[in-house]
Amino acid sequence: MTDTTIVTKEQMLEYVTEARRLLARVQDPMWAISPEQTDAEHLADYEKTLAKTREAFPEMEGKTVMNMVMGDGGIVYAFTGHSPTSADRAKALVGFIHTMPFLLDTLVAWVEQQEQHSARVSELLQHNSAQLTENRAQRAIIQQQKTQIVWLLNQIPGAAA
Repeated sequence: MTDTTIVTKEQMLEYVTEARRLLARVQDPMWAISPEQTDAEHLADYEKTLAKTREAFPEMEGKTVMNMVMGDGGIVYAFTGHSPTSADRAKALVGFIHTMPFLLDTLVAWVEQQEQHSARVSELLQHNSAQLTENRAQRAIIQQQKTQIVWLLNQIPGAAA
């Protein structure tokens, strides 16, 4: 695993509950790209986006905080906005990014475990099939020997099988 921290089952289930709550805040996301523009043109477009948010949430205060996902050096990876649900969207993105290595490691481990289980089941089936064939051969030999014993006993005068 990438992370050496031990996580309890309860913590994992808590995270799943919280992740589902946060995921509900990200409704039908899609990747989008703007046309090539200057910084000033991008800012003008973003001003329109901010205005759309205010139209959607008319109860918002005049001053709001801007939520975003940031990386090293203050590089902004994504703005999630200034609406009442923007903080949850930013938290969801950060949480998903931080848990992705664990989820990917878990997926790889699960796939490998499935392959091991499948190989073991095949091995057991082959072994059982070989045992069954061997048992059938042994039963055939036993039946043949019983037949020979009965025939031999019948050959002895006065000894009836």
